[in-house]
Amino acid sequence: MEIVENQTVTGKTIILDEKTFVNGDYTDCTLIYSGGEFNAINTKFNNCKVNLAGAAQRTAAFLGNLGILPPPPGGAQPPAGGNFGFPKKPNVQ
Repeated sequence: MEIVENQTVTGKTIILDEKTFVNGDYTDCTLIYSGGEFNAINTKFNNCKVNLAGAAQRTAAFLGNLGILPPPPGGAQPPAGGNFGFPKKPNVQ
């Protein structure tokens, strides 16, 4: 895992996966998380936006569709194929 130390960053896009951030200060950044290992030690993320991608995005959509997490603005987007592999509910009248 990559160690990122003593960074002060403003307005950049930061990929979090497979990194440990130590003594950092990130302001107004876009944080991209895909589900990989990530640690932050004595690091601040100020007014940063989080974008989920890959496995993390699919997990959040799955949990949102189960009602465990609130859906993101605009609604949860299931992965291609829809119902997460579960059979569709029958159309009962």
